[in-house]
Amino acid sequence: MPTDTPNPPHAQPQVSPRLLELADVFAFCRSAFLESADRYHWTPAESSPAEQDATVLPSPDPAIVDPQGETGFRLVAEVVQTYMLAASGHLGGLESMYATGEVHFSPGLLVRAVMENCAHALWVLGEDGDDPEERLARAYLEELKSAEEAQGTAKLMGGSNSSQYQNARARHRLLRRQLQGRFAVSPDELGTGQLRGQTLPGLTDSVRWMYDLAAAAGGTIDSRGAEGIYGFLSNLTHPTLYPIKQMRVWIHDETAGHAVAHLRLDVAFSENLARVALAAFYNTLTYVTSYFGWPIDLIDGLTARLDEAIPGFLI
Repeated sequence: MPTDTPNPPHAQPQVSPRLLELADVFAFCRSAFLESADRYHWTPAESSPAEQDATVLPSPDPAIVDPQGETGFRLVAEVVQTYMLAASGHLGGLESMYATGEVHFSPGLLVRAVMENCAHALWVLGEDGDDPEERLARAYLEELKSAEEAQGTAKLMGGSNSSQYQNARARHRLLRRQLQGRFAVSPDELGTGQLRGQTLPGLTDSVRWMYDLAAAAGGTIDSRGAEGIYGFLSNLTHPTLYPIKQMRVWIHDETAGHAVAHLRLDVAFSENLARVALAAFYNTLTYVTSYFGWPIDLIDGLTARLDEAIPGFLI
């Protein structure tokens, strides 16, 4: 379908070739991530920053008396892997939408989710030269926030006597005890949301941080612009009138004798959304690959595919 062609809300759209091409790029990105996991199993390469962290942060962590789940460096890797897995899954959702032309309302939600998951994965890894203990603290802050959310939602859904809540509460308490022992912090200190000088960022702040990191490496969008992009994606996610109204075109129907609303399929707009998700995921996967010291052939292949599909995108 040509750009800006009106389409009745009830009609099955003819999918634009450009949307099909972008769907293929989403799939390519996701496959690159899954292939890297299959090849390297989140194991650091020799002399990589990750291997240096693994030496300083042994797994299991001897400083934790009753370890359950991953500890030490393996916890850092698991948190990053989990966020990247979620981001890649959202790319799969975008692939399905673009391949079928269902791009009016839902892609913005998934693009935002890709950004958020990538931002948190990058925040955990931090910057070159960070103390490994700080990296571990950031991973634990993510785990603690997750445990708090699990406990709160389980209580609301099942009540305080439900097994789901009791299990989530036990997990939360165990994690707090481990953190107090591992980092020598008091319960009150832990309640501030800080650990070893690290503070878990909110959703907007994590995205701003990600774009600041990209800008330092030559990216063209600073944190202010990133906040604008994220705000617009949030408007697409939460009930907000103006993005929906901008998709709608009113045309007078001579047969019906009144105006009829049509949805406008703006392929350029859909491509801009795709660019946001692809940039976040590509930059994060590249950063993760460098941190673990893995061979860059998969990144090179992804770079070539993006250059082919969106010339000049990675400049």
